[in-house]
Parts: sequence; C-alpha cells; structure tokens
Amino acid sequence: MSGQTAVIRRIAIVLAGMALLGAFATSAMSQEDFEEHPHMLVIGLELDEFGEPIGLRRCVDLAANQALPNTAHHENVHFGQARQVLFEKGGHLVVPGAPFPAPFAEPLPWSNCAELIAFFFGD
Repeated sequence: MSGQTAVIRRIAIVLAGMALLGAFATSAMSQEDFEEHPHMLVIGLELDEFGEPIGLRRCVDLAANQALPNTAHHENVHFGQARQVLFEKGGHLVVPGAPFPAPFAEPLPWSNCAELIAFFFGD
C-alpha cells in the first residue's frame, strides 16, 4: 500500500469512526442536512486495542441498499440510544454508506457490505 493510500485509508477510518459514534450529531447539523444514503448492519464487529476494526461476523445491506427515510428512528440508529445499545450489548453497528456525510465532507468510500468489507479487510 502506498503512503498516500495509507493516509487516505486512515482518514476514512477516522471519518467512519466519527460518523459511527455520532460526532456529526451537532446542533448545527440536523438529519435533513445530509444527503440520503444506504445503510449496512455490521454484526459482531471486533476492534483492536486502538479501536480499529479487525473483524466482523456478518454484514447485511439494509432496506435492499436503499436510503432509509429521515425520521427520528433514522437519527437514533446513527446517534442515539439504538446505536449505543446495538454496539454495547452486541458489537453491532448500523453503518452509513456513501454519499454520507455529504455535503459536509467527502463521501465514505463504501455504499454496500461488499465495499465496506473490502475497504477494511481487503478483497
């Protein structure tokens, strides 16, 4: 992997971590501000001591890889109690896909489970 590729991958991992942990949930941004985006349910996520993903049990493209409606439930799986319980109780995450977090930053480099797995764990 080239130095530039490693830097881009590290930035994307940090961005994904921020997205997954709700760092984008600020009072200045509401869920309506983000472009519609697909979601993946990552089941059994394993993290190393640095908080980087090292494995997962399964990945499921939610809603046939179509955007979920912007409702309170949508916000809750990204930033609220649903996200917290899914992760703390089972190591599961609802992961947003591209074009998230547009228009605030470059889109994530995945939009489905195959792309997410290839990005974090190789082909």
